[in-house]
Amino acid sequence: MYSRSLNKIEDLTSSISDIPWFKSTGKNMDSLLKNIVKNYCKKIGISEKIKNIRSWEDAIQIINSDKWNRSCWELEEKEKSNLVNILLKNISEKELLNCLNILTIETTKIIEKYSIENLKNNDIKYHYFTKVAAGSAAISCYQAALALAANKGPNHIFISKFQLFKAGHWPLIVTDNSLNIF
Repeated sequence: MYSRSLNKIEDLTSSISDIPWFKSTGKNMDSLLKNIVKNYCKKIGISEKIKNIRSWEDAIQIINSDKWNRSCWELEEKEKSNLVNILLKNISEKELLNCLNILTIETTKIIEKYSIENLKNNDIKYHYFTKVAAGSAAISCYQAALALAANKGPNHIFISKFQLFKAGHWPLIVTDNSLNIF
């Protein structure tokens, strides 16, 4: 498991620059992505209600909302901790952290590289939120790396969430028992 787990993290790391980050924001999802969303919602214990967010203004309003579902966040944090504990049974902490550090360095390039269409260049608010989006994508990469390394299947909560990012969307927060996706 040792080298295979680390190889899975390395494979994910090497694919990050090829992902079309945020290219489908504001667009409809196909049936395959809707199935991924249903799986993700099931795993975090919410309804399968999806709110497609169409604009940056709407996404910003949702992100700034104080109505986010704390229990979903706590569930993800607990799962992240569980995966780390699983991995540390067979991988040294130093090796795991080294591999994850390389992943983190690669994901910071998301912030530097991607561009959002129709970004208002003179509006600092949009620049800030594009960095929030990139940070969210980087967290999803980290979570997916843990799940892949721990040999979790394609229906795992973090792999499902990562697939939404990989398809060019941005899964926002859960509000009113609904997943908001930009």
